[in-house]
Amino acid sequence: METHRQCVVKSTLLSQKPRDNSALIAIAAVLMISLVSVFCWKEDPALCKDFSAIPERVFRDGEYWRLFTAIGVHADLKHLLSNAILFTFFSYLLYGYFGVLMFPLLTLLLGGVVNYLSLLTYPEGIRLVGASGLVYLMAGFWLVIYVLIERRLPVKKRVLRSVGVGLVVLVPTALQPSVSYRTHAIGFAVGIAAGITYFMAMKRAIRAAETVESDEVDEMVIM
Repeated sequence: METHRQCVVKSTLLSQKPRDNSALIAIAAVLMISLVSVFCWKEDPALCKDFSAIPERVFRDGEYWRLFTAIGVHADLKHLLSNAILFTFFSYLLYGYFGVLMFPLLTLLLGGVVNYLSLLTYPEGIRLVGASGLVYLMAGFWLVIYVLIERRLPVKKRVLRSVGVGLVVLVPTALQPSVSYRTHAIGFAVGIAAGITYFMAMKRAIRAAETVESDEVDEMVIM
């Protein structure tokens, strides 16, 4: 019988509690988006069109700010609520574990990129509104960063959990003609790419947050 030591990860960055004000930041962020939508519905419906991301207004007229204002505009209350729940959840996680650089700064910047890429696939006259692309971006980032960071679990288990959560939370139960599923897909892909890039850039700091212990493992050797 031989004994050797094996390094075991006991805790990771995700083992810690999110920042104390994470819930406040998440609530403030979703309120801002909600207020834009409610104001457009109740006070000035014309702003819905003025804030929308429209291909010809963005590409021909250079109104790139529409890529960001469109995030706050929603078609109706159902549309807003469907995005608000997941937006609040992922805002809490991204700010809570990765700070203001990730959320809201990089997240919103990449949200504009998602809308830009989505508009490239549409003809003139289409109006793109809502935070769905941003929400799927945040989901893609979180699901891939979870797999990369949470080394307390075997890789297979991490992947299965991530895929399971993604299927339950992100896959629609019914298809609707007015929903831009291609924007969802683009957002998710950008989020995955952002998660991998962030991990590679911050890998040293992420690994430094781990607690690693050595466990003795007995191994039988047959002579």
